[in-house]
Amino acid sequence: MAVWDTDPHVPPGFSNAPAPPPPPDAEHGRGLPLVRACADTWGASELRELGKLLWAECGGGAAAW
Repeated sequence: MAVWDTDPHVPPGFSNAPAPPPPPDAEHGRGLPLVRACADTWGASELRELGKLLWAECGGGAAAW
C-alpha cells in the first residue's frame, strides 16, 4: 500500500528508529506503529516539491500476530 500527500516532512515513525509511543489518551499517533507492527517492510520517498510517498508491504509472512 502507498499513501501520498503534499507535505514533504516524513514522520519519525517511518524511519528505522522506533517512534515514541503516544500517550494512552492521545487521539492521534497510532497509525504508523500499527503499520510497522503489521508490515514486512516500509519506507518513504521524498518527491521534491510534490510532497512525499509513504509505502508498506504486507503479506510476505514476516509479520505475525
